[in-house]
Amino acid sequence: MSDDDVYSSDEFSEFDDTDADEDYFPEGIEHLQNNSESEASITDTTATISRQQIQSDQVSSPDVSINIQQTNQNVAIWGNINTTINYSNFTYNSTRETVGINPDIYETMYGGSPWEFLSLFLDTEVFHLIVTETNRYAGQLLSTPLRRHSRLNAWKETNAAEIKRFLGIIMWMGLEHLPTIQNYWAKKGIYSSKISKYMKVKRFELLLRTFHVSNNHECPPGDRLFKVRGLVDLLVSKCKRAYIPEESLCIDESVIPFIGRLSFRQYLKNKRHRYGVKIFKLCVHDGFTVDFRIYAGKEAVQGLEVSTKVVMELTHEYLNFGRTIYTDNWYTSVNLAHKLLEQNTHLVGTLRANRKQNPKDVVQKKLKKGQVIAQQSDRGIVVLKWKDKRDVLMLSTKHSDTMIETINKRGQTTKKQEIVIDYNKGKALVDICDQRSSYYSPLRKSMKWYRKVAIEIILSTSVLNAMCLYNKVNKTKIGITEFKEMLVKDMCGDYEETDKEEVEHKLSKSGKRTRCVKCYDEMVKQGGRKHAQRITKQSNYWCAACHKVYCIECFFDDHRVRAK
Repeated sequence: MSDDDVYSSDEFSEFDDTDADEDYFPEGIEHLQNNSESEASITDTTATISRQQIQSDQVSSPDVSINIQQTNQNVAIWGNINTTINYSNFTYNSTRETVGINPDIYETMYGGSPWEFLSLFLDTEVFHLIVTETNRYAGQLLSTPLRRHSRLNAWKETNAAEIKRFLGIIMWMGLEHLPTIQNYWAKKGIYSSKISKYMKVKRFELLLRTFHVSNNHECPPGDRLFKVRGLVDLLVSKCKRAYIPEESLCIDESVIPFIGRLSFRQYLKNKRHRYGVKIFKLCVHDGFTVDFRIYAGKEAVQGLEVSTKVVMELTHEYLNFGRTIYTDNWYTSVNLAHKLLEQNTHLVGTLRANRKQNPKDVVQKKLKKGQVIAQQSDRGIVVLKWKDKRDVLMLSTKHSDTMIETINKRGQTTKKQEIVIDYNKGKALVDICDQRSSYYSPLRKSMKWYRKVAIEIILSTSVLNAMCLYNKVNKTKIGITEFKEMLVKDMCGDYEETDKEEVEHKLSKSGKRTRCVKCYDEMVKQGGRKHAQRITKQSNYWCAACHKVYCIECFFDDHRVRAK
């Protein structure tokens, strides 16, 4: 990403759950409304040359005395930055506990295949859930009146091996994208895929139609996420078991595209996919997702903003450890910083100008390029505005207003705020995850929302986590494309390269006499359907490869033309 992304708009939704004070719009804030909703992204910073306090470029803040007798301890009182006081007297991992990848994985998985690493997440328990609920849902459909030629009449119960192959085929479709599902089984035209060797198109479509991860008859009233909750809980528990977060944590959201009717569908104006289901993610090193939540709409919690609630729910197991949480401006607030400091956790993030308790002197100050203004609260929270190409408004509980000289990718020496540089490094955790998950998505427009969510967390989130572990444990650096190719081979099985068709075109006797398809088509052209139904001759021969009934003459005529 370029430095311009630092100032990109982060308008989240027309139904935005911001905790901004709608009545707080200080004078002179108009010029900040777009710029303050900025997000620092991965910069081209390559090395830190020196640190220095840039006095000449700093704008002095009004001298405000700190009143420690304030009755409400969560109301911030702002003053000049005082670097001599250590407000955060906690350190990271003071007890020296084991963090990072679970040591058992290092011991047992070295040299393992991609599928063996994916099996850490898609284990027997997950496959049992999918198989059980898919068979159950198919049975529920079969208990309803069906049309005579419904594909459900051919249903046979599935098993774990078939579901594994089914998921492998869906992943394959993401690598080899064709316009429609039927194109993967086409024998004519410009499309040529080997998928037909592993599963018949009718069986694949039937599994896609019945794919399920919950029992519809047990859905409690008002539970919007019941259809995927069981799968989500299983996968989250396996993610947490595989990785214990280190010092840096990043919270952000991704979107599963969905344009159908859904009560909690989100509209994201500036995203590639404007409509979809929103997932909040807690990411750590190399883009590993250690926890995630599906957003099902606003939930009223007295005295707690939605954005703050999301952060506290995702991180509650990892507080009181000296960690640092990086958030964008939808989450960051002084109130959230207070809550995290109470639990020995730092917060670093971009900040919206109209948040409650923001220091007015910082927000309202007009700066020239290179100037900085910052204030510190009585709890050690620093809010800083730095003018580069545009205004950058940041909050941190672990930084001051220090500037750092860095070298960009052009070899030029530039000065950047330490807060911005540190934020870019922390935010990269989720940026990597989002970038990789966007490659080769197998999702189709026609899927129901819960199937899209299930396939996304199985074949995207779980696969990316497996790749992170695979590269770390085996000390390799394979990309997502190669990793998925290896997974497809493991999940679908090996095949032999051959141009020979699986089934030979030849006449075979069938159990009953039916109209010849070629004769019938000719009669329809001559006199219409009723005429054809009355006079078309019947045959008890059919072609096993074409799955069509022919009379002897029409079989040879049709296949002679095809051979040419």
